[in-house]
Amino acid sequence: RGNPPFEGEPLSPSQHLRKVFGRMGMEDREIVCLMGAHTLGRAHKNRSGEGAASTSHTKAGPGRTKGGSSWTKEWLVFDNSYFKELLQEEGDPELLRMGIDEALAEDKHFRVWVEKYAADQAAFFEDYAQAHEKMSELGAKFDPEEGVELDEERLKVVAEREAKKREEEEKRRAEEERKWREEE
Repeated sequence: RGNPPFEGEPLSPSQHLRKVFGRMGMEDREIVCLMGAHTLGRAHKNRSGEGAASTSHTKAGPGRTKGGSSWTKEWLVFDNSYFKELLQEEGDPELLRMGIDEALAEDKHFRVWVEKYAADQAAFFEDYAQAHEKMSELGAKFDPEEGVELDEERLKVVAEREAKKREEEEKRRAEEERKWREEE
């Protein structure tokens, strides 16, 4: 299932992952962790060339974002289900598996981490946070070097303002729904 990355590239999917992530100083554990982000989201065939137009897991997506193929059944939940799915011999045929996904289960050095994260979600979360931070800070220069401190009072004001906006939006939507139901 799925095509090898970058058709015509003479590398296997495992080699491709190590080449791409290796340029960023990532080791196998970090590669597997970051690939675990596939627990979220979908691929759309008309954009990536991968997956289906829609599946039973994605046909009722939120808002206007219906369709596509997801790697997991609950594609809006960040958890370790991606790794559990990779270990299934007869996985759900509607779930997306690209060559790079399959490589994680097939390559013995990657598989050690897939098995660990499938069994231990807390370990996945901890390692993912570290790998994501490492990737996010590649080439970053911090000024001032010691970092910045957030104004807790300002954060509280912003959070309250955002909560009020959400509350007003919910009221507006409820009113629209009420009117819509009256029209039926």
